[in-house]
Amino acid sequence: MHGWTGKILRVNLSSSEIKQISTEPYAERYLGGRGIATRLYWETVTPEIEAFDPANRLIFMTGPLVATGVPGATRMTVVGKSPMTYPEGFCYGNVGGFFPAELKKAGYDGVIIEGRAAKPVYLWINDNEAELRDASSLWGQGVYRAGEMLQQVRGKNVCYLSTGVAGERKVRTAVIAGSHHSSSTGGYGAVMGAKNFKAIAVTGTGKPSVANPAKLKELIHHTAKINKHVKFVIPRKVAESGASSLLEAVGKGHCYQCGLDCLRGRYIYGQRLEGDRKCQAMEYYLPWLYSKKDEPIETFFDAPILANDYSICTFELESMIDWLYDCHLSGSLTDQETGLPLSKIGTREFLEKLLHSIAYREGFGDILAEGMVRASEKVPKKAGDILSYTIAPVGKNDLNPARAYIVNSLLDPMEPRVHRPLNHRGLAWIAWGINQSQPDLSPVTTSVMYKIAKAFWGSEEAGDESSYDGKALAAVKVQNRTYIEDSLGLCDSGWPITYSLNTPDSIGDPDMEAKIFSAVTGAAAKDIDRYGEVICNLQRAILIREGREIPEADFPLDFNFTEPLKGEQPVMVPGPDGKAVDMRGNTLDRERFARMLREYYRFRGWDEETGRPRPETLAALGLDDLAT
Repeated sequence: MHGWTGKILRVNLSSSEIKQISTEPYAERYLGGRGIATRLYWETVTPEIEAFDPANRLIFMTGPLVATGVPGATRMTVVGKSPMTYPEGFCYGNVGGFFPAELKKAGYDGVIIEGRAAKPVYLWINDNEAELRDASSLWGQGVYRAGEMLQQVRGKNVCYLSTGVAGERKVRTAVIAGSHHSSSTGGYGAVMGAKNFKAIAVTGTGKPSVANPAKLKELIHHTAKINKHVKFVIPRKVAESGASSLLEAVGKGHCYQCGLDCLRGRYIYGQRLEGDRKCQAMEYYLPWLYSKKDEPIETFFDAPILANDYSICTFELESMIDWLYDCHLSGSLTDQETGLPLSKIGTREFLEKLLHSIAYREGFGDILAEGMVRASEKVPKKAGDILSYTIAPVGKNDLNPARAYIVNSLLDPMEPRVHRPLNHRGLAWIAWGINQSQPDLSPVTTSVMYKIAKAFWGSEEAGDESSYDGKALAAVKVQNRTYIEDSLGLCDSGWPITYSLNTPDSIGDPDMEAKIFSAVTGAAAKDIDRYGEVICNLQRAILIREGREIPEADFPLDFNFTEPLKGEQPVMVPGPDGKAVDMRGNTLDRERFARMLREYYRFRGWDEETGRPRPETLAALGLDDLAT
């Protein structure tokens, strides 16, 4: 097998037994990462299993491009029953940095964790060897201290994934975090804690084989050439708050063998503090937004590290802190009721108190540790009423508003967590927006957007964001590419390359992933498209098996149909006839959405009335065992 090591570890914590299974039969049918992990979930995690049951699995799976030198092939999918979803159910996360490549170099494509250890343990993987080791000394430590201790024992080049105190105490929003500030949401840090499983440490010296090294080298050079984007290195929220002067981008926060333009960077804060940071995590706590303009720059700089060290999801924290601030201003919650210094929101003192109370489940922190959706049922009604409709179990609703970007009205409801469409469509949107205000900085005109839409999303109509036309096919295209890239191990901060400053027509290459897949594995490039359909139907079958009510659940949340889109600034999108359209004031039309949903079902081969995959569709994809 080219691109693969051919082996997946299966670790039973209850019996301390470690086995290997073959990657090959899974790779042939489900490609890699997200596809294989989702299939393994189908086979092993039945609906009655709860997130914190020993029978739940934690499935870590890389893709065939990881550790082959392909830029941006740095990712690994994490799948299991999530304690963060509401109700508990199938979900997925994603980890980058250096760990996924190191796992491949050590000889394994993935790791399946099952059972529960009698005492804290960690998994040590070293060049085709794996063993469980005592983690008693690591238990109670933060992510970074645990990592330091592992590197002291196992070597400074060891890559690790761990969970902090929040995971150990089964805080539902606990993440898995590790070296190079990588992390995965979905509550899987809490699943690690429930299993008495503290960490994975890995080091390796191997390398997967490649079918056509010369062709791969050529494609890597071409990728580097066309991966030239408009520079927007200051995160959106920081820029929009007028605080861009606090940050200076001084380099890229490279992951393994990657030089692609992306939203991870190396920054200097306040002209004196330097470090690697990621886009959302670095701006979840901005003191000046809470009227704390004199707060030391260290609070802004340290906030993501503090959250990761406890292993608490920053998407959740961002929504939570905004809500607590609104409750404080309205008098709906007080310091006495919460045990938190709400008047000091924006300070380091408040953040440290909040994180500690959640991680250790102390007082009001025990309620917040259940996640905002569950917490809303336990707080006073006057506080619960303030909760924004943007609160989601995993992610943040309305992050890319469906009322502005119609295709998102299909993408978000189809997933067990908020979809990640920003970099599949959003980077081109941003470049288009820059062109509208400063044409000399970006070549992505409305005409170019239409061409990008045809190349990547099926039709030029998909580029007109004010229309429902072409959006059903666009949703299928975006989803399939997402599933394929997550399965190949590609990072969606660099892929797909939808536009370029280094091509004559400014259009990227919609076939680059397929070409690279073929060069690495030797498989025909055309075969890659089928995997998107397979993975989509596999995920659909899991969600239905776990009680998804369809087609009702395929509709976006009701506010999209009833509340006009608001905003202090224009929400401009490409419209018809080359014109820009301000989508403020827009609502979704229920009848037009219903027609678009049925069209989407037709493209998928699902029953137009029920939304269930047709038996003949599953049979054609080799998924007969999913039929119900």
